[in-house]
Amino acid sequence: MEVKDYCKAMLAEVTAWQVKLEMMKKTADSYTSAQKERVLPLIGQLEQEVTSAQMRVDQLKNECPSDWSPIKNELDDLFGTVGNGVDRAWADISPGDVGG
Repeated sequence: MEVKDYCKAMLAEVTAWQVKLEMMKKTADSYTSAQKERVLPLIGQLEQEVTSAQMRVDQLKNECPSDWSPIKNELDDLFGTVGNGVDRAWADISPGDVGG
């Protein structure tokens, strides 16, 4: 896979996470204070990780190094972690499944 194709795919993934995070924030707006206290730190942590992933993709895209495998490995690990975190968080706070 070429670096440009990889970056395009990873950028699409980051964009999907950003959409989910916005939906999580909108969902959390309807929560009670106690419920918000439980989910907002998780959303904040995920936002930081998504931002980090976005920065690494941008770096890879802009620098386009000849040996980009170390950054690809780092991003693959990060994307696995963040993707699982976003999916778990969404399952935990999606409408109709509000604990508290």
